[in-house]
This record gives sequence, C-alpha cells and structure tokens, in this order.
Amino acid sequence: MSSIREAQQVWQAILRANQRGADTALLSLVAVRGSAYRRPGAKMMMASDGEMFGTLSGGCLEGDLYHYAEEAMQSGKAQMRQYDLTEDTMWGLGIGCKGTITVWVEPLKPGTPFWQLYGQLLTADQPFLLWAQLPEGFRRICHTRQCVPEGVLPDRIVPWRGATEYVDGVLYDVLVPPQRLVVAGAGHDAGPLVALADQAGFEVTVLDPRPHFNNARKLPGASEYLVKQAEEVAPQSLRGAYWVIMNHHEARDRAALALALSQEPQYIGMLGPRSRTLDLLNGHSVPSPMRTPVGLNIGAETVDEVAISIVAELLAARNGKTGGPLNGQDRIHD
Repeated sequence: MSSIREAQQVWQAILRANQRGADTALLSLVAVRGSAYRRPGAKMMMASDGEMFGTLSGGCLEGDLYHYAEEAMQSGKAQMRQYDLTEDTMWGLGIGCKGTITVWVEPLKPGTPFWQLYGQLLTADQPFLLWAQLPEGFRRICHTRQCVPEGVLPDRIVPWRGATEYVDGVLYDVLVPPQRLVVAGAGHDAGPLVALADQAGFEVTVLDPRPHFNNARKLPGASEYLVKQAEEVAPQSLRGAYWVIMNHHEARDRAALALALSQEPQYIGMLGPRSRTLDLLNGHSVPSPMRTPVGLNIGAETVDEVAISIVAELLAARNGKTGGPLNGQDRIHD
C-alpha cells in the first residue's frame, strides 16, 4: 500500500538535500513476489553526499542499492533492480523474508515540471496517480479520475484507494491521504486507542466537549481535537470517516451515533455490549458499517489490550479483510 505520509517525508528529505547542493534519487519498491520486509509503494531517497532517508528492506539491501543510485544520479538514467532474497548463498543475509523484490531507482531533480507537480500535490495532501513506464518511458501524474482513459487502469487502482501496481512494465502508484478515524470520547481508555491508531496510519480526530480531557497533552497522537458536542459539528465535515464511539455516556453516545450515521461512514465501532447499542438505535436494525461490540475477539481486558483489539479490526476493515488468523494460509499478503 502506497503511503502519502511516507512520500511526503521522503520528498522533504529530497528538498533538503537539493538545497545543500546534493543530487538525489528516489527509490520505490514497485513489485514483490513472495514475502518481503516492505510492500509495493514503499519509498526512500538517497543523496550524492551519502544521506539515506527511509528504508526498503530494513537495512539489508540499502548499501547495495546505493551503488545503483549513484550510477543513476551520475548518468541521469533510471534503473530497475531485482533482488531474489531466497538466494542466501548470494546475499548471505539470513533474513526471514524469502521473496523477490523489484526496485525502481529514479534520479530526481525537484525543479523539473513533472516533479514540481508531484511535490505540489504531496504538499497539498491531494490524492493523485503517478503513472509511469519503467525504467525510461513516459511519466504522468493524474489528480482527477477523468485524466485516465477508461479501461486503462488495473482493477485495484480504479477505486483510487492507496495502492501500487506494476503491470507489463508500467507502474500505477496511487497516493491518497490517510483515512480519518473519529474517536468519540476522550476518557482514560481513549489514550491507547488514539496512540495505536496513529501508529497504524489513521489520522485521528477526537470528539469530546470536555477541554480538560480532549487536548494534545492528554491525547498526543490525535491530529484534531473537536471540543464540542456532536450536535455542534458542521454537517458533512466528517464525511467518509471511520468511527469508534466510546463516551461511556448514554446521551453523548446517542448523539455521536446519530452524527456518524449522517456522515456516510466507512465503519462505526460501538464500545460496550450489543444490547446497549440496540437501545441506542431505538429499535432500528444495525446498519452495515457498524460493529457492535467493537474489536476482534482476542480476550482483551486492559485498556491497552482493548485498543489492540479495536485497531486490529479497524485495519481489517480498511484493508478488506476478515481479521481471522494467518495460521494455515500459504500467503501472508494477497
């Protein structure tokens, strides 16, 4: 899955290197067969003065890749490098990932029109598609669905969710802002949930009218603090978000649930027993995006364990998975 946050950080490292006069290369993991440390869409930068920012293999291959990045920066020509991590006799790495990875090494000059647009869209936090024939063919950026002819994109790219596909020498890399998670309730159990959801790549908004609970000191992992009642939230301002409702207060939970249902939610998780949620629904059936009680059944009891249970289910929902065990499956990643 391609992360716009990682791309933004790598881009800033490229700009810093450029400002000090160093040449740079962008390295992107475009294809994986089998098991590997990172998934397609992972990115890092390398600079001619030796700086590296990010990782594609956890440190196993970066030293070798730097040699090819130097070649690309000197020649101005992109390269494709493939590593078969099953060949321990060649690499002697002894790592547990036994897959084959393909890396695109692209010399990058931030001032060229193509990369200027790339940086502008990253900075504006706008979704876009980087569409390129590798290693040395066309380079295009599309920030509307209409800019790509119908039938051209692979099926997984069409919904414009964060994804990376490399098909017949053509890369399709969709970068989208992370999903928003609204945590309704800033009680003591919200802290571990907010922190873990932030680490999992959600941008967390906390909704709670109590300023002494809903603040950056108490919940440092959140990106937004709505210190207001649910009824005071602007219509459609939280459209398409994921929700976890955990006020431990019936009236606030009822109002938060009504607000969530009006916002075309991706997911609503209700803390507490199912019978309580049914009471809040006033006899209406449980809508399809709702999970009640929220979380995966891992026997969680402490607030930290409950946070793990909830975020695990959030990840499963975001990635279209059931949340079942991996035991017995031949492949970890589809």
